[in-house]
Amino acid sequence: MSSPLFSADAGQYKVGNQATDAIQGLLESLELPYLSERSVKCLPGRWSSQRCLFMVPLETAPSDVLSPALERLLADLGMAGEYIAESLAPLNRHDVADPPPSRPTYLHLGVEGDRCKIYWEDKRPDTPSREKRFVLYRAWKWRANEPVARSDYVLLTTASDARRAIEQELAAATTNPLHDVLEQLQVSFALQQEPWPPLTVRIEETQNGRPTGRDSLNLHVNRALLPLGTIAGTMFSLARDWQSAPRETLIDWIAGHGNEVLSNISFGRNEAGQPFVTCYHGAKRHHPHKIDTLNQSDRIPGSPRRAREQSTPTA
Repeated sequence: MSSPLFSADAGQYKVGNQATDAIQGLLESLELPYLSERSVKCLPGRWSSQRCLFMVPLETAPSDVLSPALERLLADLGMAGEYIAESLAPLNRHDVADPPPSRPTYLHLGVEGDRCKIYWEDKRPDTPSREKRFVLYRAWKWRANEPVARSDYVLLTTASDARRAIEQELAAATTNPLHDVLEQLQVSFALQQEPWPPLTVRIEETQNGRPTGRDSLNLHVNRALLPLGTIAGTMFSLARDWQSAPRETLIDWIAGHGNEVLSNISFGRNEAGQPFVTCYHGAKRHHPHKIDTLNQSDRIPGSPRRAREQSTPTA
């Protein structure tokens, strides 16, 4: 039995990026199971595909081993020293509160061109409170020798809140193809008999203590198990309207990855006020040889469900 959301891959994620190699080297040296995932970001005049994300279930990673290894990694990736302890605080926090703070459930390490990222994912409450702000992910993003940008991914706790936020983002986007991408997803969810909207978080980002100007949402669309090719037509229209990339680039992208499961869609405006949409897809498992695969987490990051709940027989 295996989930269509993940494909097994004992090898490494190949992207030809020094930061990516450093992250994978750390995970392999610690013999940790992890997931890797691709993403593509589309903006007016730009198509960014040198992006990847690695996800580690923390139930497999002792803090006293992981923390010093991450400290060395972040320094090697150019994070300024004053930010390293702060970004590792969620992993190293002690039981001084009553009740004590919970340990994050997932570590996420990302690379986007020359920018690196570290995220911590907390366990989503079974019944989120609408009155209490809940941060599902906390992230630190940086380029070498630049101030770190801090991002809180705030959970929108009700369907009405999420629907309103999506409508507000689309109202700010005058480009019709972006509306078409979301409408195609909504129709596809209906055909899969999955509720719309999906789990949604708002990204709140600051740098040097001030908002960066980014205004965007992230939709966790993995529950619907939609192939990336579902939105191929609307992404072609979007890229053509924005003059993001030659048509051949999109053809190669869909031809190479169109059958992979689409896991997340992020869209809105970046810190420069430009509209963008990012597609995350193609999650793969990586099992170090010495790890007992029967005892490791197979939970879908960002979701309380486990991949086995969606298992299908394979030939």
